[in-house]
Formats: sequence, C-alpha cells, structure tokens
Amino acid sequence: MRLRARTRLHWEALVRWPGFWAAGLLVLLLGTAVAAIRFGAVPLTSSELWAALAHADHPLHAVIVEVRLPRVVAASCVGAGLALSGLLLQTVVRNPLADPGLLGINSGAGLAALCALVVWPDVAGLLPLFSFLGALGAVLVILLAAWGPRRRLSPLKLILSGVAIQSVLFAGIALVTFIYADRAPAFVAFTVGSLNGVGWHHIRWLAPGVAVGFVLAYAARRSFDLLLLDDATATSVGLNVQGTRLLACAGAALLASVSVSAAGLVGFVGLVVPNALRLATGPHHRTLIPLCVIGGAALANVADLAARTAAAPLELPVGALMALIGGPYFLFILWKQLP
Repeated sequence: MRLRARTRLHWEALVRWPGFWAAGLLVLLLGTAVAAIRFGAVPLTSSELWAALAHADHPLHAVIVEVRLPRVVAASCVGAGLALSGLLLQTVVRNPLADPGLLGINSGAGLAALCALVVWPDVAGLLPLFSFLGALGAVLVILLAAWGPRRRLSPLKLILSGVAIQSVLFAGIALVTFIYADRAPAFVAFTVGSLNGVGWHHIRWLAPGVAVGFVLAYAARRSFDLLLLDDATATSVGLNVQGTRLLACAGAALLASVSVSAAGLVGFVGLVVPNALRLATGPHHRTLIPLCVIGGAALANVADLAARTAAAPLELPVGALMALIGGPYFLFILWKQLP
C-alpha cells in the first residue's frame, strides 16, 4: 500500500515537472515532422527518405526540400506563434478564454492581408506588413474600446470588446470575399486556414517574427507573472501594469500577424495549447513560454498531417480541423469556468 502511494506521488511529481512535458512535446514534434515529410501524395519509406535527403540528384530531393520540409517548418512557426500569442492575451485579460482568433486579432490581420491581395495581388512581400498593421490596428481599437472612464484597462472589457470587434472584422472579410468572388479559391483557402503552397519565402519573415516575439515575451516573463495578480497588488510591487499590458498586446499582434500572413485564419491554437499546459505545469511564464512554443508547433504539425492524409488525395483545411478540436475545448472551458 505504501509502495503504491509512493509510486503515485512520484508519478504526480513527474507529471508536474516541466521537463517531462518539454521532452514529450519535443518527441511528438519530431515524430510528426518526420511523418509529415514521409507521407503525402507520394509516400516514402524511411530508406527512400534518407536517400532523397542525402543525394541532390535523387528524383524526390526537390519535393522534400522545396515542398514538404518548408511546410513542416512553416507549420511549426505558425503553431508556435499562435500559441504564444494566445498565452500573452490570456495573461492580459486574466481569462483562459482569450485567443487571437476570438478577440479579433487574427481577423484584423486577415482583413488587411486580403485588402493587400486585392490591391497588389502580385506583391506577396506586402502580406506580412499589412497583416501586422491590421493586427496592431485591431489591438488598438480593442484597447480604446476597453479603456474605462478612469483610464484603466479592464480585463472583462478587453475580452468583450475583442469579441465585438472580431464580429465586425469578420464581416469585412466576408464582404471582401463576396465582392471579389472571382478570386474565391485563393480567398477561401486564406479564410479557412491552409498551409498548402507555403515555401521558404514565407519562412523568411515568419521565423524571424516568431523569434522576436518569443525573445520579447521571455524577457518580460517576470512582469507577466505579476500581471496575473490584481492591478493594485501588481502596482504595489513596482509593476507598470498598463505598460506591461500594452507590451503583451503588441507582442500578441506581432505573433498572430506573421502566422496569419502565412497560413490564413487558423484559430484555437492559442486557446488549446496555453490552457492545457497551464493545467499541467502551473502558471509561471518561465516555463509556459517555451512549452507553448513547442506545444503549438507540435499541434500545428499534427493538424497539418491530418489535413493532408485523412482524406487523401483531397487536402482538408487546417483551420477547419483546428476548429473541430478547439470548439469542444472552448465549450469545456466555459463549462468549468461558469457556474
């Protein structure tokens, strides 16, 4: 009996150890990445995969290096960016329901990117810039709408303002898609979220944007821990509460915008990953920030692999699969949080 109780205590301690989750998520990420490179329109055996990677004159070398490998890297960056963006927003509003898709940041980035595609369809390099401006604009509108009469940002007002603005921005996306119906295939792929067609040219802005967001978030990890306290307590220990909230919102906008510019409107990654890891390891950002990066990358690769193989040769949209995961999880959180 004592041995069983001791074993249970050791197991509970191991499960709460962040290193356990980091190792498990890394194994999942690497395994999914290898599977994503192997399986596709032309499945490869392990020997064929290594032979194609080792020899540039192999007939499948270009398929792996120019199509499948950049897609895995892009999925990892998109998942990491959205998960970290969701974590920052949940810290700002002190609410596990916050997510860059639900608060309108993804919609702001998406609407700006669609407008850029309409005006300059041949200049793909403008997408990340317009996405960031759209996401930042959405954040600024949310902040202005949530700014109370005492010039204080209320977490409740932030999330309610975000939901309202998300509805308005998504209506704008629907109108643009309807008016320019002749470009519907490209627009539909963008609005439902898809990694089809991503290449190394997307990663040139995607990877640096996620890296900058990660560095800024990790540098401010102690301030984000204090932000979880009530405003009076956080201020009493020397935290600039409003400045920290603005920094977190700007970081969330950067991470969401670069992700949207590459993959379109992929939602719920920022809702599922931070919540699951917070329940597993606790609320400290020192561990949550790197774990969200790994967990988001792993989840996005799992979803993209499922999108390419579940109904092959038809490719499903990644955003729709993430909604199938995130929607029930959102209802579960509501059921737990609300009386």
